[in-house]
Amino acid sequence: MRERQLWLSGVRSWSELPAGEILSPRLDGKLRAGVAHSQERLAAGDLAWFGKALPQTEHWRLLPQVLEGAAYLDIEAARESITVIGVLDRRGLASLSPAQFLARAQGWTALVTFNGAAFDLPILRRVFHSWEPPPVHIDLKQVYQRLREKGGLKQLEPRAGFFRPPHLAALTGADAVALWEMKQRGDPTALRRLVEYNLYDVFHLKPLAELGYNRLVKRTGMPAPELAVSDRGAMLYDVSKAVEAACR
Repeated sequence: MRERQLWLSGVRSWSELPAGEILSPRLDGKLRAGVAHSQERLAAGDLAWFGKALPQTEHWRLLPQVLEGAAYLDIEAARESITVIGVLDRRGLASLSPAQFLARAQGWTALVTFNGAAFDLPILRRVFHSWEPPPVHIDLKQVYQRLREKGGLKQLEPRAGFFRPPHLAALTGADAVALWEMKQRGDPTALRRLVEYNLYDVFHLKPLAELGYNRLVKRTGMPAPELAVSDRGAMLYDVSKAVEAACR
C-alpha cells in the first residue's frame, strides 16, 4: 500500500524523492534513511544486504541485478540422495556430479529454481553441510503462484510456449528416479535420458524467470523496465553438448 502510494504521488524511484513532506512526518525520516542506505548498498554491489532486507518471496525484484551471477539450478534425487545436478550459470549449461558441485557453486550471487525452497535447497544443505546458498533465491513456483498459475514446471511450460521433444514430454519426477535405478542396474541409455530430462528443466528456468518478472512488473504496476526474454532456441545446442559431456 505504501509503495503504491509513493508511485501514485510521482515517487517512482530513489532518485525522484522530493523535498518536503511525502507520506507523513513520522514516516518520511525512515523513508529518506532507507533510500540513502539502499543507494549506498547497491553502489557497493551488496546484493546480500538486499537478500536479507527483502522477504524471500520478493527476491524476484532483484532479478535484473543478479542476471550475470545467477545460477539456474535443478536437482534430481532418489531416496534423499542427489543423482544429478543441472545448472546454467555464466560458464554455461552443465550437468554436475555431487563431487563437482561445490567448486562450481563458488561465485554464484543468486539461485533461480522452481520449488527450490521446498525441495532443492533442503536436500543440497543436507548433502553439502559446508555449503551456504547465495543470499538471493528466486523460486519461480512462488512467482507463478502469485500470477495465479497452477501446477508444476511441466504444466507451466506449454502455457509459456515451451515444449520438450517427444521422448521427454511425458517424463515426470518419478520417471527420473526410475531412470537412476535403471542406470544403477547397468542400462547404458538411462543416464543420458535422465541428464537430458534434467537439463530441460534447467534451461527453461531462465526465460521463465524473465517472463515471470515482466508479468509481475505489469501486474503490480511497478515502475521498472521489462527484461529481454532469452532465446530458448539458442540454448538447445548447449543441451546436447552438456549431455555428451556428462555421459562420457
